[in-house]
Amino acid sequence: MTFKDKVLTACRNMGRRKVRSFLASLGVMVGILTIVVLISLASGVRQHINRQFESVGLDQIVIVPASGFSFPGRGGPAGRNTTGPNNKKIITPDDVARWKTWPGVIAVNPVISLPGSVNLELKWQDKTQSVRINEPLMRPGQALWTAKPEALAGNLELKDSGTIILSRGAARALGLEEGQLSGLSGQNVELVLRTSRNETKGFELKVQGISSELNTTVKVSTADCLAMKCWWFNNDNLLQTEGYDSVVVNCTDVSRAKELTSRFRGDGVQVQSLDIFVEMANRIVVTITIMLVMLASVALLVASIGIANTMIMAVYERTREIGVLKALGASCWDVQWMLIIESGFIGLLGGVLGLLAGWVIGLLLNQGISWYLQYRELAIQGVFFVVTPGLAFIAMVFAAFIGITAGWLPSRRAAGLDPLEALRHE
Repeated sequence: MTFKDKVLTACRNMGRRKVRSFLASLGVMVGILTIVVLISLASGVRQHINRQFESVGLDQIVIVPASGFSFPGRGGPAGRNTTGPNNKKIITPDDVARWKTWPGVIAVNPVISLPGSVNLELKWQDKTQSVRINEPLMRPGQALWTAKPEALAGNLELKDSGTIILSRGAARALGLEEGQLSGLSGQNVELVLRTSRNETKGFELKVQGISSELNTTVKVSTADCLAMKCWWFNNDNLLQTEGYDSVVVNCTDVSRAKELTSRFRGDGVQVQSLDIFVEMANRIVVTITIMLVMLASVALLVASIGIANTMIMAVYERTREIGVLKALGASCWDVQWMLIIESGFIGLLGGVLGLLAGWVIGLLLNQGISWYLQYRELAIQGVFFVVTPGLAFIAMVFAAFIGITAGWLPSRRAAGLDPLEALRHE
């Protein structure tokens, strides 16, 4: 028998028992569907992670005093880096000026963080709204699920002092509609600090622009943050005694950022770069995906048992037919390969159905997630279920392999049948 004859015979045998072959392939379909959905989700999430961090800048280095690394705004510096008996190193303007001269450094942006206990009020005309300072440095969690803000009015480049950027949420809270945002740009607003003793201090700032962020936040320059912090702690020499809370360094490229990390550590400060978080996040996603795929493989194990049972029944029903083939000159290998091809086709059929079902489910889930994010007005964009050509190819090969493996033992049994005994079978 030629290979073409074996393939045609296998296809005809599948057609003779259509329902049985389809039911046997359903198990493979469920297993492949589950695996495709899980791996496509992992692929989409990894792409989203890489894309979001790249938009923030993998060439960034975050430097904080050696008292302990923490991103500003949640614990960590909390606006204060006190120098106690241990005399921890602080980040001074001289350090910033020196770092700017290092090769590979594009920009060095110092950050002053206000304490979390500061109550901020934004005043414009006769309206007052509670707001908070939006740190110029996003934490890894923020960078992962926050889209890069766009300018709805004016621009988002702060001047050295005297300017402020409002978020869309803050502008809305002041009673402005979408079409009125541009009218606020260039006007003066007052940012008021209020203590627990009800003491207040106002800072008049000009609106530089309005960002697309939906939370009620504002951005002010480092110089203005320093002035507010000095008033809050009643210390005009705060920068000399406590230094900057953190510094964001932009490097020429990612490799240069990795090289500079050790050099910055030599200055006695703690350093962290975003590419470490990317690598860590990708490892976590891969680990979770492998665990889920292993659980989903149980369905494929059950499916292989179903295919093996189908092929055993096929061998039993076709015992006489196999005897006729052997009597006409078919070898044991011809019979065995004919059944292996048939079981492989059953697995492949389940793989095709599972791949198509997984792809459709991924499209529906992507659309559903997009609608939900738009409904909740969350600034998260991206496709979370991605079926790549490589995933489709591997799914097809794996499904066929499951079918071939499940049909191996039944095919060996058929190949070992004695022709005379098989012809006597009723």
